[in-house]
Amino acid sequence: MTTDLDGAVEKAKKHFASMSEEDRQSWQRRDDEEHRIQHVFFKQGYRLGKCYLCGKDFKTVSKDAPCLHWLLRQGKFKPKDIKLIAEKFGYHQIAAYLRWCANEERLLANINDLAEEAPEGKILSSTIRWKNIEWTFDCSANDLAGHGGSHSNFPHYHFQMRIDGRQFINFNDYHLPFNGQDLFAFSLRDEEGFNFGFGTHGAGMADAMQVDPELIIEHATVSESEEQAGFGFSTMITSNQGSISGDDIYNMIQESKRTGESIASLSRKFYKDDERVQIGTIISPSDSVPEITARTEMKRR
Repeated sequence: MTTDLDGAVEKAKKHFASMSEEDRQSWQRRDDEEHRIQHVFFKQGYRLGKCYLCGKDFKTVSKDAPCLHWLLRQGKFKPKDIKLIAEKFGYHQIAAYLRWCANEERLLANINDLAEEAPEGKILSSTIRWKNIEWTFDCSANDLAGHGGSHSNFPHYHFQMRIDGRQFINFNDYHLPFNGQDLFAFSLRDEEGFNFGFGTHGAGMADAMQVDPELIIEHATVSESEEQAGFGFSTMITSNQGSISGDDIYNMIQESKRTGESIASLSRKFYKDDERVQIGTIISPSDSVPEITARTEMKRR
């Protein structure tokens, strides 16, 4: 038995397969432009403390009009109200909004969606930080398939919310449903020409770590504190003619303090024409990037 969603997915797959590269690029540009326009409205509202979706102040919570800004917990949002939000908005809408908010506070480094740091076997696993709040999305293959009794026999995900490090909503409190658009996107995510991400404005550390390392080194500046840093650099400078001059290291450190340029970047310029010197830099997410909160799945007997 097929569903309307199955038919829509098959139709979309055929459509994408028939598109030329030029058509795919044109489609992507239109999609990107739509997201750009939406993000402009978002930023305008954010600066005023208002939600661009409903036009209300972040502190306003109207039970007859659920909205994503409730999750910022500026008003009297209660844990059970997450069900009202999830009934109105899909996972992708919720996650995109929270990512936009997080990136207003600190670009990229407030969103940990690194696959290598996620628990094994997850369809979704990411933690997003905004001010004193952390939100985590979690979904296993069983969750996506729908498992268990009537309370969870539909495609769903789990959600945790912490405020000041204390749990406000727990993973197993609710089974939040994916909507049709979510399932449509999941079905097409491996299709050529389909962009499954959250775009530039919703990017996190997974996107950041895909950037050319040399570009990161070239453009990154030294943060005033670890809490502000997005990346951690570990640079090793060696010479096949013996040790590196201590004066060279001292001069680079002083230049870094004066300009904010990293030692990794300065060393490449300093020894640019010296073939005797080898420079290697390991780039990793900063320790201030939030850890992905793991969910312990309940085992069925």
